[in-house]
Amino acid sequence: MDSAPPLAPQPSEIESPADVAPAVSISPAPSRLHTYALRTLIWILIGGFLWGSFVEGLHLRRFAFEVSDPIRFLFDMKRNVFWALAGSGPEGMLNQYEKMAPQVPEWQDPNWVPWFDYGPLRMLVMKSWGVWIRHHHPSAVNDTWTDAWQPEYEFTAPVLHFNTAMELLASICAFFLTRLWVRRGNAAQPPPHFCGVWRAVVASLLIWFNPAVLVSGYMWATYDSWVIPWFLLAALLASLDWWFLSGLALAVGAMFKGQQLAVITVFIVWPLIQFRFGAALRWCIGLAVGFAAITSPWLLSYLPAAHLQAAREIQANLAVSQYPPDLFVIHRIFDVPAVIWVFEMLVVAAAVPWLMRTLRPTSAEPQATRFKTFLYSQQAWIIGGVLFIIAAVYWPWLLPQNRHIWYFGLLAGGVLAAATLLLRRRNQPYVLAAVAGGGLLACMQLFHGSHAWWDCAFHYGTIHWPYLIWGRTSNLPALFMERWGWSRDVADVAFTMPAIHLFHLHIDPFDVTSKQMFNTIFAILLPISAIAVGFQARRKDKRMLVALCTPWLLFFCFPVQIQDRYLMFGAASAAIAVGQSVGAAMLGVFLSFVTAAMTLQVMLENCSISNFGQSLADRFPSLCTPDAGDTIYRYINGIHPDVAWGVLAATAIFFYLSLTRSSRPARRLVQD
Repeated sequence: MDSAPPLAPQPSEIESPADVAPAVSISPAPSRLHTYALRTLIWILIGGFLWGSFVEGLHLRRFAFEVSDPIRFLFDMKRNVFWALAGSGPEGMLNQYEKMAPQVPEWQDPNWVPWFDYGPLRMLVMKSWGVWIRHHHPSAVNDTWTDAWQPEYEFTAPVLHFNTAMELLASICAFFLTRLWVRRGNAAQPPPHFCGVWRAVVASLLIWFNPAVLVSGYMWATYDSWVIPWFLLAALLASLDWWFLSGLALAVGAMFKGQQLAVITVFIVWPLIQFRFGAALRWCIGLAVGFAAITSPWLLSYLPAAHLQAAREIQANLAVSQYPPDLFVIHRIFDVPAVIWVFEMLVVAAAVPWLMRTLRPTSAEPQATRFKTFLYSQQAWIIGGVLFIIAAVYWPWLLPQNRHIWYFGLLAGGVLAAATLLLRRRNQPYVLAAVAGGGLLACMQLFHGSHAWWDCAFHYGTIHWPYLIWGRTSNLPALFMERWGWSRDVADVAFTMPAIHLFHLHIDPFDVTSKQMFNTIFAILLPISAIAVGFQARRKDKRMLVALCTPWLLFFCFPVQIQDRYLMFGAASAAIAVGQSVGAAMLGVFLSFVTAAMTLQVMLENCSISNFGQSLADRFPSLCTPDAGDTIYRYINGIHPDVAWGVLAATAIFFYLSLTRSSRPARRLVQD
């Protein structure tokens, strides 16, 4: 028996599209206004948090200065006031360099007190402080300048506020530099709006509350923290492809603290690894222009030789503290021939490209006709008149000074300017900048430009304190000196290289000093770390943030004549390494505490430990006893110099990370 046919489905039983496919809940996309409002709210919260951190940092800085009064390193404070009053006195700031230039070994040897090693911009800050002291504390001017410093916070407040401004700039640069490279290293393109923000906030706070910065800048009250903001700013500008401004920023930083020059190799090799020779050249031009512009008062003026020699004869028989305040009140002569020479080079550099473009035929008109038209033009008469006036005014001054090679500068400027016709027109302003900067610096050789600023601010530091280490520095030279008995003098022989006879190469045995050995290690590792920076930039890898810190760590670990506070350059800059990983940032925190400990050890060994312990007990009676200072010193003293092993290990990790690629997923495109 056949079964009954199935009944036809009723209309109510027919499946709807919703029954065929699973239900999908599609939420409406948030409106653009809602997105902007949410972003604005989050940025307001971030800004409020940063503002609160800024205020607390200000209070912490004031507290650090006041609690450390018993152990403050007074010699440096008194020396700063001495040169502040000298620079703001009748001699003026400019003459201080000629007064203290190490012309003969007796001047500015390690026994001189107080010595003078200030960069021009640092001296400008000191001079401004001296003007403020003369106005607000005139009684200090009447005392002996070596004892003019006063312990009240208000007396030192102007330079402490400048320290704060520099640290704030460093925090801002760390924020933007960290966020930039975290976003570049993000797999999603374009990255989310808040990508890298929290890491950037952490980086800025790690600098703002860095213990090494607080101890060095407000307890000891030095100005080493001025190195950090200009290095980070130069790195940020270079990352944004503003190479000229990056070189300019590093020049400004070097004029504050000469240690900045230790890492210039990084900014030259960085673009070269990317085959961007123009970028490297623009950076060098920016550095030269910055140096020339800041030191132009010394390059374009000089002291008469007879007056300078007479003052130095008196100076040779006195200690620095015994100098009369008007010993070097000598009027500086403005070097007019040098100014005209630089101006001539600029005229040539600007006129040659324009002239060649004017004479270049751009149509079917014959070259002879075009040249004849130009000869009768108004421009030709203007150029001829300007050249005649310059020659007529300049030449009588030129010959008596025997400056017969001046025309080589004009020729070089003209050739350089003519070569710009092969480049893009946007590069021609850099040629004018190069001519101006190079011409000003050349005045030190061709005219009367003084290089005393270089001798005091840069060269003197290399001959001052010729020891393996200074203070309580815990690095590789310290281990060799403290643990393996090497001589403290950098000029002593470390070992003798054996004779080498290889094929046609024959080298006799020769002695190697400890300075040559350790500085050679640094000279080899520094270019490698610079190459690592270039490779990470090419990869757009966030390990770029680690690579930027590595040269400063190498600078502390290996060269001789390094002070304990110099680890702060790498330790504080390592705050940006949080963009790579939290572990890298923690290494930076470790190095910061090591720096703070080394600095505190020097202060405790030269000041009153018991008074410091009593100061802590008065402020924190529930935490500290009057012998807290002795306890702190006992723990800190026990880590020198063996904590150098930890510093070397952290540096090795940074060095390894800077050379390797971070593991990250392949970039993916975001679909619209």
